[in-house]
Amino acid sequence: MNLILKAAAFARQAHDGQRRRYNDRPYIQHPARVAGRVAARPQATEVMVAAAFLHDVVEDTPHTLDEILAEFGPEVARLVEELTNPSKGSKAPRREREQVDRDHLAVVSVEAKVIKLLDRIDNLQEMGDAPSNFRRKYCEESRLLADVIGDADPELKAELLDCVQKLEAVSE
Repeated sequence: MNLILKAAAFARQAHDGQRRRYNDRPYIQHPARVAGRVAARPQATEVMVAAAFLHDVVEDTPHTLDEILAEFGPEVARLVEELTNPSKGSKAPRREREQVDRDHLAVVSVEAKVIKLLDRIDNLQEMGDAPSNFRRKYCEESRLLADVIGDADPELKAELLDCVQKLEAVSE
C-alpha cells in the first residue's frame, strides 16, 4: 500500500472517536488538512506527508513511536518523533512546557519545522470558538514559535503571523 494512504488509514483509526476541543469536529480532519497542505508545498516528500498525517498520533493516542517505526520505517518515525511534544504528560506550568517544546523544535529538521508551521496555522484557523483568554495565550505562544521555526520557510512564517494577527483581532 502507498505510504501516504497507509498513514492516512492509520491516523484515521488512531484518532477514531476523537473530537477537536473547541469545535467538536472529528479530530482526523486536522491531520488530514495538515497533510494536504504539506503535500502542496514544493519541498514535500511522501515521508513528510505521511508524517503530517501521523503528527499527533504518539502525543494524543495510545500508539507508540515504536509502532510508527515498525509500520512506517525510520524516516517517518524520525519526523513523528521530532513533531511530538517532549513536555506531553508533564505537570509543569504551561509556560514551562511550551518553552521545553520550543527548545526541542529549535533543533529539529527543516521538514519537521515545515510540518509544524502548517500544524500551527491550521490550529490558529480553527481557534475561533475557543475562549478569548486561551486564544490570546495561544497567539502569544504562536509568535514565539514562529521566531524559533520560521527560518525553515519564511513564507509559512508570514502566513502563521498573519493568522495570529487575525485571531488577535477577534480576541480583543
